Amino acid sequence: MMNGTVKAILEDTKMILKRPVVALLLCLLSLTAMAQERAGGVAWDDLPQDLQGILGPMQSQWDSLPSQRQERLRNGARRWQSLSPDERGLVQQQFRGWMQRSPEQRERIRNRFERFRDLPPERQDELRQRFEENRERRDARISNQSPRPGARPGSRQAPARTSQSRPQTPAPSR
Repeated sequence: MMNGTVKAILEDTKMILKRPVVALLLCLLSLTAMAQERAGGVAWDDLPQDLQGILGPMQSQWDSLPSQRQERLRNGARRWQSLSPDERGLVQQQFRGWMQRSPEQRERIRNRFERFRDLPPERQDELRQRFEENRERRDARISNQSPRPGARPGSRQAPARTSQSRPQTPAPSR
């Protein structure tokens, strides 16, 4: 003996399946739900031309990227457009430095950053301040070192050795 509620549901289901319009509507609703999973995603051809130029290396994989990743990339491209040429050069230099790191180094940095973001704001501020102070001390030390004669400005070369710092080798005996 079936429960009355279960019987009613089964009868309603049979009635729905007998009506093609309702069945079609249910299919469309499920397709809409699947499309909403990709909500926010933009087809490559719908991107503005200027963003396509900046994001060109991503074109082949763009349509398969999750919408959140697409959004982050679009926002980054917009920020890139707002940078001065000097700022762009600095960003490119930093990116090259990032890419030269090993995958393990990059992972350690990402983990450290995640731990930093999980800290209370007061602790983050304290660490930022200490970092700035250390950077200022380092920069002051670097700027106080006089460059070697003939050294290119900004190059990091070891300080010139004086005759006092060279190891004395005895003259060969004859």
